[in-house]
Amino acid sequence: MGIFQPYTYKQRSILILLPLMMLAICTWALSPATSPGLDASQREVLLLTARIFFPGLFVIAVAMVVPAFDRVFQLATVTTVYVLSLMLLPAHLPEILDSPIVCVLMAVSSLLALFPYDSMEEDGFSNHTRRMIVTLFFVAGLPLSTMISVSFIVRQIDVFVLYTMEGTFGDGLLSVIYVPLYILLQSLGMHDMLGNLVSVSYHSRMVTSFVNTVIVCNIFALPATIFFRSLFTRSHVKLFLTLLVVICIMTSSIGTCVSLTLLLLLIFFPGAFGALLITGMCCFLLSYYMQIPAITTVENLYLPDLNYNEARSFFSMDNSNFGVLVGFAVLLPCVIIELSMVLKRDSILDRRRKLRNIATGYALNANSSPELVLLAWLRALGGISNISDVEEDGSWLYIQVVNMDLVSQTTLNSLVPNKMLIDSVNKLYLCDVGDQSRFLHQRLSKFIENNYAQGENEVPLSTPFKIEPMPYIHDNGS
Repeated sequence: MGIFQPYTYKQRSILILLPLMMLAICTWALSPATSPGLDASQREVLLLTARIFFPGLFVIAVAMVVPAFDRVFQLATVTTVYVLSLMLLPAHLPEILDSPIVCVLMAVSSLLALFPYDSMEEDGFSNHTRRMIVTLFFVAGLPLSTMISVSFIVRQIDVFVLYTMEGTFGDGLLSVIYVPLYILLQSLGMHDMLGNLVSVSYHSRMVTSFVNTVIVCNIFALPATIFFRSLFTRSHVKLFLTLLVVICIMTSSIGTCVSLTLLLLLIFFPGAFGALLITGMCCFLLSYYMQIPAITTVENLYLPDLNYNEARSFFSMDNSNFGVLVGFAVLLPCVIIELSMVLKRDSILDRRRKLRNIATGYALNANSSPELVLLAWLRALGGISNISDVEEDGSWLYIQVVNMDLVSQTTLNSLVPNKMLIDSVNKLYLCDVGDQSRFLHQRLSKFIENNYAQGENEVPLSTPFKIEPMPYIHDNGS
């Protein structure tokens, strides 16, 4: 298993959740109810320090999980980008210090330029220098591009909200669009503007539905979405998402933690994030038609944290309509994710079935014999002699080859039910093959042990005999 050690970083993904938990503990410890003797100005400074420090620790944890060609250079890079963004952006966006999610995005984007590369590219001073110049260029360019992209998206959303807040959007059911916009902006840590405009321009009934939907989505729908999505993932991701659900429930009132959780969902599980947005729109309509009273006011809605002082009295009331809204917020994302997974699985199987018939030349299907499937795998991997090692890890199959040029990636993709990972440094193919992993591992391992390109029992050569001239040749010569 030595060649598969680079993939132990997947188990370290739980480190990402540690800064979120530490930020939550620090926020609870600095609350007026927990530390009443602390001066208000000191509490504000300590809270601001925690909101800046722990997202930076989150960035470092992400860097520790992602592989890189130089770990020290990687950590120094993400730390420098995060600190510089904190120094430069507040001059234009002072509110960014309360929830520095954009700074987190800028620092994490620089990791894309630090992925490991083939050792062949390091040979020679000129190649190494060229590689470092390109790396430094992308280290500087990717955070800048991220900031420009986020600024452009937020600016367009601001313009859309300013032009549509009045008239039919602000007073009609078309205002349902502001709920997913708020959740999207909250995942970027820039939702203050929309919350302020809602309190000014919204109709009172719309404000109530808007506030109820945001709170219900963050407290109930978000952990339900993450938990149900974890049921359709692999083992190491399932553990990560399960712990994220626990932290999401415990930190639902802390704006920065909610924003980081939404950001993780947006980047790594965009389908689940879309399900959350659809759930928010449906909950808005349900809250509007059922006329559910306001849980809290807009002034207490994630600026930057959620104020539970008024919400506690609401939760203690016997409100059956609110229970219906919560049940709807929990069940709807589960239904959406289930339907999307079924449709995705059917479409993938149908597409791969067609690719198998075209690329491999064999009409493979669910009823195909294992030997035919094995033959297709050998053909896709470039033959028996091109396979150097095979390992099994649950449903995963790790295959190391001798020459990657001999591997037909298109054919191999058609044989793998799920997405395949490729490590060009170690010449590894990581394939999630499901129930076929044990069979393929056993058969491919036997082929490697008994490589037919080399004979096991060598036939010794016969003893050479001495060739001497015939006697009559000597007679004629004399």
